[in-house]
Amino acid sequence: MQRLANERVIVQLGLLIVAVALYASTFQQSFSASDLAQSPMFFPRIILTLWIGLAVIALVQTIRADETQPVIASWPRIAIVIVAALIYCNIIASEGFFLPSVVFALVCLPAFGIRNPLLVVPFAILVPGALVLLFNHTLGMPLPTSRFTYLF
Repeated sequence: MQRLANERVIVQLGLLIVAVALYASTFQQSFSASDLAQSPMFFPRIILTLWIGLAVIALVQTIRADETQPVIASWPRIAIVIVAALIYCNIIASEGFFLPSVVFALVCLPAFGIRNPLLVVPFAILVPGALVLLFNHTLGMPLPTSRFTYLF
């Protein structure tokens, strides 16, 4: 039971549950395209399938590890990340992708123990910025945009 009640297993299990829930939600969407490859859900389903596969592999590997992990000692840290994720998921559609992603990274990175501002601030800005640049401006698959500007 000690193997199943540590922080790594719970995090891996949470990632798996989120991926499965997101994958299941793609089947409730109705689109006009009859061919799967023309559906807007084609690319997300591929990504979610890979996410589920990697989450299962990571979960099995974590459970099989012989390392003795201490029980969860940081419930407040987990609570901060869960609350931040819930708020992030609820405001991303109305406030766009970039700004909530920056705030989410600025909250979660210190919660995970990465507190060096020379790492946190550039990471929080550059990663969402690179994703906006990639999806919105290169691939033509727009992420939600801010109500303040169409650029991000």
